[in-house]
Amino acid sequence: MPVESALVIAAIILLVTVVTTIIFVVARQQKAREEELRSAAKARGWKFEKVHERGYRILRWSGTTDGITWVAESATFTSGGHKNQRRRHAGRWHGTYSPGINGAIVAMGLPKGKEELGKTIAEGDGFFARLAQKAAGFAFDKAIDVYFGDGPGKEVDAATMQRVDTRIPGFVVMAADKSEGTRIMQQGLEHALLDATSNKSLVLSDEDRPWILLRPHAVSLARMTRFHDANEIDSFVRAGVALTRAFRFGRAN
Repeated sequence: MPVESALVIAAIILLVTVVTTIIFVVARQQKAREEELRSAAKARGWKFEKVHERGYRILRWSGTTDGITWVAESATFTSGGHKNQRRRHAGRWHGTYSPGINGAIVAMGLPKGKEELGKTIAEGDGFFARLAQKAAGFAFDKAIDVYFGDGPGKEVDAATMQRVDTRIPGFVVMAADKSEGTRIMQQGLEHALLDATSNKSLVLSDEDRPWILLRPHAVSLARMTRFHDANEIDSFVRAGVALTRAFRFGRAN
């Protein structure tokens, strides 16, 4: 066998060995991490499972806190395609609760000082303003799907939602029924969010604050980062359960 051919074969064998070793090490680390998460969940009285749904790898926790049954998900999925594939993540919390509303309300978490951008687009007029509004509506609809998952996303018609005036730093609030959204904010949700954004121990005070989605039968929080440990999940649980106390006519299901 020529020396050149032998070198090529040796290089291929070496490359395959290195790749196989890396895959093995990564898989072992991933398994160890999942076992650590499972143990931490068990210590808190939560359930833990790993599932694959529509190509997404999801770590899922579930439990009941202060009478609120909830599910938290750390989802890893691939977007784009071909050479542009990239990994993206979402951390979600869904609490089974009826806040006493008929339509969806979304509070988009934004860096403080950026809240007026949405208002500028929403109140614009003219051809280009309408194009911007249409593009923003499409992006908003897709964002809800990505943040909260396909199920909750299908329940929300982003094109019909209107901005609700608030004085909450770091949030833009949209509602399917603007009058209902205004009423819910005045009845206690605005005050609860103001308290949450000023309380440094709560996840809603973070610069990378979660989005909030209220539906007739659920309260949800989500942001575009995966959960790294049980403490992060616990911060979402505490924030979500705290929000349920803001609704005058709310009730656990």
